[in-house]
Amino acid sequence: MVGPQVRKLREEKGWSQEELAVKLQLFGWDTSRLSVTRLENQERRVPDVELFVFARVLGVTTDNLFPRNLRGQIKTLWPQYRVKLSRGQVPPTM
Repeated sequence: MVGPQVRKLREEKGWSQEELAVKLQLFGWDTSRLSVTRLENQERRVPDVELFVFARVLGVTTDNLFPRNLRGQIKTLWPQYRVKLSRGQVPPTM
């Protein structure tokens, strides 16, 4: 869910994926451009500590990493995410 928000915030700052990866590395998070790409394309899950790192590097709160309308969608999204997460899979993009 956070991938598109990370992309939006990164692009607002005028950073490439490579630049964001370097900034994350300088902050202490071992990552790569490919990892940022996979996150933005919603192809990988995001550990909770990584949410903190992204928020700090992007200069936002962790709430800003989630879509604004998420609260109203929780009940409709939960069934598809619950099944996928229990199997360790990434749910389809919306």
